[in-house]
This record gives sequence, structure tokens and C-alpha cells, in this order.
Amino acid sequence: MAAKVRIPAPLRRLTKDQAVVDVEGATVGEIIANLDKGFPGLKERLCDETGQIRRFINVFVNGEDIRFKDGAKTTVAAGAEVSIVPAIAGGVSALSTGAAPCHRSAARMTGGVSALSTGAAPCHRSAARRTGGR
Repeated sequence: MAAKVRIPAPLRRLTKDQAVVDVEGATVGEIIANLDKGFPGLKERLCDETGQIRRFINVFVNGEDIRFKDGAKTTVAAGAEVSIVPAIAGGVSALSTGAAPCHRSAARMTGGVSALSTGAAPCHRSAARRTGGR
């Protein structure tokens, strides 16, 4: 009997919008390898170039976090539930886009003085909202 793997919404386009898929495998590592065989591209989103599960991907077997078990070597019993949960963080960093730091960050660092009141460039978030981009 296969394990039931819960697929997070951002990855469901790779599973043809299936929220839960049945996958064979004795360990989490085997489950991920078999997921990629059935749904190409999943492993590269879950694992880094060395094959390790990415830091921001949390995997649970029957509700237990595999980081506190044996990692990718954690055994998966037949019929187990495996949940893949990407960590949630806020938005796109100005540093990753090359934009100037947001006035909101500067305001926090300067005790409430915003970039707008100092004549600095407006927030990159405002431009992104107007243009629909980043």
C-alpha cells in the first residue's frame, strides 16, 4: 500500500492539480524520488543540488517533523500520510530584486523616520503595485 502525499498548492500544477497523490516508498527519500518519476520537476523544487531537502521545505510523516527523526531516511509505513509544507515568509526582498531598501525597513531602523520624509526614493512595493510586477 502506498503512502498518501499531501502536495502544497504552489506545486499542484506539477501534479495536475491533485492535492493528494499515492506514492510508493519505504523512506521519505524514496517517496521524493518516486514523486519525481510520476511528476517530473517536483524533486528539484523540494531538494537542492546535493539531493538534500531544502531548508524551507518541511516534511511531516503522520504529523511528525522528519527533521527530528532521520531526515530523508525517515521510514514511511504503508498508508502513512506525508505532508510537504513550504515555509511561509513575507514577500520579495529588495536585496534580491536589486531595488533600494524599502522605506518601511528604514523607518524601523531609524526610529520611525520614513524615507518619504527624508527625500529618499519611494518604496519599491508601491511601484510594484502600480505596475503589477515586483
